[in-house]
Amino acid sequence: MFPLRHLTLVALVRLVRLAALAALALLVAPRAMQAQRALGIGDDASTLSAGVLRITAGVLWDRANERYDADGKLRALGGASSTMSWNGRYDARLGAANPLVSTLSGLTGFDASLGVLAMARRDATVDAPVELEFGATSHLTVGVRFRAASHAIEPAVSINPARIEGTMGFNPAWSNSAARDLDAQLLEQFDSATAQTTRRIAQCQSLPATSGCAPILAGLGAAQALVAGAGAFAAALNQLYGGRAGASGLPFVPVSSSAAHQAIAQRVLGFRDQFAAFGNGAIGTQGPAGGALFSLSDISRLLTDSLYGYQLRPLRAVHAYGPGELAAHVKLRLFQTIASDTGIIRGFAVRQSAGATLRLNGGTTPAADEVFAPTTGEGAKGFAVQSFTDLWYGNRYSASIVIGFDQSQAEEFAFRLPGADMPSVGGVPFPLVMADREVTLSRTPGTRFDISVTPRVSVTRNIWIGGSFCRSQQAADSWRLSASPTGSSALATDAQAWAAGTDWVEHRLGLGGTYSTVEAVKAGRAHFAYDVTYQHQQTSAGIGWRVPRITRDVVSVRWYARLWGR
Repeated sequence: MFPLRHLTLVALVRLVRLAALAALALLVAPRAMQAQRALGIGDDASTLSAGVLRITAGVLWDRANERYDADGKLRALGGASSTMSWNGRYDARLGAANPLVSTLSGLTGFDASLGVLAMARRDATVDAPVELEFGATSHLTVGVRFRAASHAIEPAVSINPARIEGTMGFNPAWSNSAARDLDAQLLEQFDSATAQTTRRIAQCQSLPATSGCAPILAGLGAAQALVAGAGAFAAALNQLYGGRAGASGLPFVPVSSSAAHQAIAQRVLGFRDQFAAFGNGAIGTQGPAGGALFSLSDISRLLTDSLYGYQLRPLRAVHAYGPGELAAHVKLRLFQTIASDTGIIRGFAVRQSAGATLRLNGGTTPAADEVFAPTTGEGAKGFAVQSFTDLWYGNRYSASIVIGFDQSQAEEFAFRLPGADMPSVGGVPFPLVMADREVTLSRTPGTRFDISVTPRVSVTRNIWIGGSFCRSQQAADSWRLSASPTGSSALATDAQAWAAGTDWVEHRLGLGGTYSTVEAVKAGRAHFAYDVTYQHQQTSAGIGWRVPRITRDVVSVRWYARLWGR
C-alpha cells in the first residue's frame, strides 16, 4: 500500500511547490500586461500576443484498477494474470508432467496444476508538467514542454486460497539432498529388482530344477510382464522425479497429499508385493519424494531462482521515476473573426489555428524482467499535427474543437515475448514468461487520431466552467525482432500475432473550471495575470487491452509576463 500513498504525498508536495513558484513568479513579473480573456479548460486556438511569456506548471494524477478488452468490456487490471488452473497451458513443463503422472498413478484426465492463481493490481501515476510558451508574433506561439513522471504498480497476489486446489508443487529433489537420495534409492531398488528377476527367469528356464524356480515357472508370463512393467514404471519415475545419474526430473511433481501421489505410492507397494511373490525383496515401502502445495513464497522462488528459468524480479509494488515527455511545439493562428478583445464579442465568431509538436522524448520503456513493469510517459519520440477551432456565441459561450494526428517513431527495448498460443484474458497474455523468450523488440506505434470537443461558459468575467469529450484511436503497432534467441525463428510469428491486437479506442469525459485574472489585468483591476485550472477526467468507454479505465485529476497554474510590446 505504501507506494500509492506515497504518490498522493508526492502530489501534495508538488502542489505546494507549484503554488510557491506561482506566487514568486507573480511577484517578479515585469509589469501588468494586457491580454485576451482565457478560454478555460482544455486546448484552444488562441495564440499569445507578441512579447508575452506564459509559464504553465501543474500536477496530473491518474488512478486505474480496471481495463477494457477487445469487446469493450471492463476487466480487472491484473485479470490476465489469474487462472483457475495454473497448468500446462502456462508452463510447458507442467504439460510434460501430465502423461507421466497419468502413467505412474493410473489416473486418467489428470491436470498437472500449481493451483488457483489470482492477481489484482492498482496503478497510479503522478506527472508534473512544465511548459514555457512565447508569443513570437501575435499569430505565432512557440513553446517547449517537459513532464517529470512517476508511476507505481501495486499487485495483490493469492494462490490456492482453500489450500486444496493445486496438484503439483516443486520437485524437492532439485534443492534438497535428502529428497534426491530418496528418489535415487527408489530407482536403484527398481533397477535391482528387475535385473535380479530377469536373471532368475533366465536361470529357471535353463535349469528348471533349481531351488525356488517353481513359482517363476508356474507364472512365467506374469514374471516377464512384471519385469517389463516395472522397467517402464521406473523409467517414468526417472523422467518425473529424477534419481538416476544425471537425471534431475521435472521441476514440478505431485503434491504429497494429492490423490496422484498417493496412487503412485500405492503402485510402488504393488510392485514390491509382486516381486516379493517371486522371492525378490529389493523394493522397499517408501515411494518418491512428493512436493508441497504452492504458496506465495513458492511463487517468489519460482520467479527469482534461476534454477526454474524465469529469472524475473519478485512480485512487489514497483515505483518508476523519469522524464515523461520533452517536446517542442508551435501554433500558428490562421484567421479569426474575433477582435483582439474577446470580451466584446457579439453574435457568432470563429478562430482557427494549426499546430505541430516534435516529441524529443516520450518516456521510459518497460523493464523486461518485471512482471508488472511501470513506465513513464505516454509515447515514444515522434511528431504530431493539430487543428484548433474556437467557436463563440457572444462573450459568454465558446467551444473548442481540436483534431490531432500523432505518429511515434520506432523504439527498441528488451521484451519477454509470450507464445502465440499463450492464454490471454481480453487480449492480455499471461505475464509470467520465461527468460529464454526474451527478445530485442523494435516497436513502431500505429498512427494515433484524437478529437476533442470542449464547450465552456463564463460564470463571471473571471470564472469559466466547461466540459470535454475526447475520442482517441490508435492503429495496431508494428513489431520487429531486432534480436532473438538462437534457433527461435517462431518468435517472429509470435510477435506478429500479439502486435495485431494492440490497436485501441478510448472515450474520455471531463469537467472543470478556470479562475483567471487576465480580464482583470486588462481592466486595471489586478496587477498580475494568471489562470488556475482544475479538471476531472474519466475514461467512459474503451476498446482494446491497452486502454485502462483512468480516473484523472489535473491542477495547473499558468502565469503571464510581457517582455516587450503592449
